[in-house]
Amino acid sequence: MINSNSYIGRQIQTNPPKVATNEPPKEEPKREVTAGNVAKYVAAETSVIVEGEVEDAVYEERKAHCVGCPSRVLSDKLPDELGYCRSCGCGVSERAKLTVKLRMPAATCPQQKWGKAPGKRRNVVRRAANWIGRIMSR
Repeated sequence: MINSNSYIGRQIQTNPPKVATNEPPKEEPKREVTAGNVAKYVAAETSVIVEGEVEDAVYEERKAHCVGCPSRVLSDKLPDELGYCRSCGCGVSERAKLTVKLRMPAATCPQQKWGKAPGKRRNVVRRAANWIGRIMSR
């Protein structure tokens, strides 16, 4: 037993040990506005409009990668259960939440942990495009 009057006992009382937590740190990811980031954002948003969101299984697989990633952070500015990615350059906004981005078919992980995936309506879009192509070629 450590005596509270001893040097070590006083250090523990003054500086209690930090308890490890699985929760990511809270900070504001920085926004990087580059032509590449803008192009990726437009492609990701367009993929949701055209193809719909990814299947739930794809979302859960992507989520599993992000939950354990050291680049994931939380923000007090705009709370999200999964948080934000510090590596992507999107910053903190409603559309940059990981709960939103993980559902976008064309979104990709900047750490290459997961990539593009088809949306739930991909076959519908492909059939419509083929149908329009047949009509236009007549």
